[in-house]
Amino acid sequence: MEADIAGFIMVALVTAFVAGQIFRTLRTYAAQKTLREAISRGVTVTPEMLVEAEKTAEPGANDLRSGMVLIALALAIAGFGLIQGSTDAVKNTAGIALFPMFVGIALLLRLRLRPTKGDA
Repeated sequence: MEADIAGFIMVALVTAFVAGQIFRTLRTYAAQKTLREAISRGVTVTPEMLVEAEKTAEPGANDLRSGMVLIALALAIAGFGLIQGSTDAVKNTAGIALFPMFVGIALLLRLRLRPTKGDA
C-alpha cells in the first residue's frame, strides 16, 4: 500500500511540474504573439512595452488563493475521515490533513507579514 501511495505522489509531483512548465511556455508564447501582431499592424514597440510584456507576477502574489485552497483541502480530508466513522480513519486522515493545513496557514501568515510597498 505504501508503495502505491509513494508512486502516486511521485506521478502527481512530476505532472504538476510539467504542467507548470507548459503553462509558463504558453504564457510566454501568448505575450510574444501579441507583440508580433502589434508589430505587424504598425504599432511602435517601445522598450517599456517589452518590459511590460515580459513582466511576471511578483513572488507570493497567489498566496491568499493557494492558502485558502490548501486549508479547504485539509478540511475536506479531515471531513472524509469523519464520514468514514472509524477511529483509525479519523486518525489517519487528520494526520494527512495536517500537512496542507499547516502549509496553507504558513502561506496566509506570509501574506499577512509581508511588508507593504509603503513600508521601507
